[in-house]
Amino acid sequence: MIQRVTLRDIAKEVGVHYSTVSMALRDNPRISSEVKAQIKAVADRLGYVPDAALSALNAYRKAKLQAHYQSTIAWIDNWSGEYRLRDQPTFDEYFRGASERARELGYNVEEFSLKRDNLTPDQLSRILRNRGIRGLLLAPQPAAGTWLPLAYEWFSVIAFGYSLYPRIFNLVTNHQIHSANLAFNTLKELGYKRIGLYVHRSHDDKVDNAYSIGHWIYHKKHPQEQRIEPCLDPSIGSPKETFERWFRKTAPDVVLFLGGFDLANWIRQLGVRIPEDVGLANLSLAAADTTLSGVYENGIMIGRTAVDNLVEMLQRGEQGPPTTPIRILVEGVWRNGETTRPQTGAALTADARKKPVRRARRSK
Repeated sequence: MIQRVTLRDIAKEVGVHYSTVSMALRDNPRISSEVKAQIKAVADRLGYVPDAALSALNAYRKAKLQAHYQSTIAWIDNWSGEYRLRDQPTFDEYFRGASERARELGYNVEEFSLKRDNLTPDQLSRILRNRGIRGLLLAPQPAAGTWLPLAYEWFSVIAFGYSLYPRIFNLVTNHQIHSANLAFNTLKELGYKRIGLYVHRSHDDKVDNAYSIGHWIYHKKHPQEQRIEPCLDPSIGSPKETFERWFRKTAPDVVLFLGGFDLANWIRQLGVRIPEDVGLANLSLAAADTTLSGVYENGIMIGRTAVDNLVEMLQRGEQGPPTTPIRILVEGVWRNGETTRPQTGAALTADARKKPVRRARRSK
């Protein structure tokens, strides 16, 4: 039987302690690049491969041990005081999922806000290093194309979503193109013929244009369906006025939307009933939302997944931008709410949806 090459064999060959070999093979930053390269070269020459059974046993033993406090993970909030990041239900779910999973693994998630605490990126970087914090969760940025210049070479980093740019870190997010496909196809199965997409361009940009791409893919696959030009840039007048013009012009039988717009009230103010006349579906439902139909992005799971991967990076000693960033995409699920229903016939005629809005007559 060929004898397995061990860490001690490599250590003896190189002339170091076996614990140094273990850290080098895990790319621990405490081991110099030169020593790492030497150890890895010897390991390759000797034909070393990790013992899969032993690795599984170690993982099992760690899972059985009661979690104890190990260190703090920083949640980095770059939003201004006017708009609170965690007022967005999906982003709050990211935080809650991350905090929940961190506690299970013996970590603590602590919020750091640059705008609220009036910190520069350099000041925050120094605070994090002085606190001995090595893991960062970069929350979604307030706008697409935002860069946050922290001293990343000292930290293990996971970003949420695509809004941080350039996208040089591993990230976790919902699989938004799949979510868009799920929404379009489910509405088609319900019998809707004229699916209208209403998403502000800034929101579409933050998800790497996944929703407009999903709209294009759907009509590419179903050319027989009635194509309605999406409303992606409500910039002329107020969002409500833009929506009303688009709604009257395109006459959708269901509206698929994203954002903090009160579309249900806007539609009802036009004298249109939901879901009797027009359906309404949200591309990003909150976990607690049981009224609206739409896609739940699994925000809690996204937060938990981010921590799982960040902890693994911490354990491997991976710091700074990776050579090849990894994208981890979590699937969403469709939820039937009270704002859509199977279509047995024409919901509301196009002429009815295009009729002028009746205004209440003022008494003299």
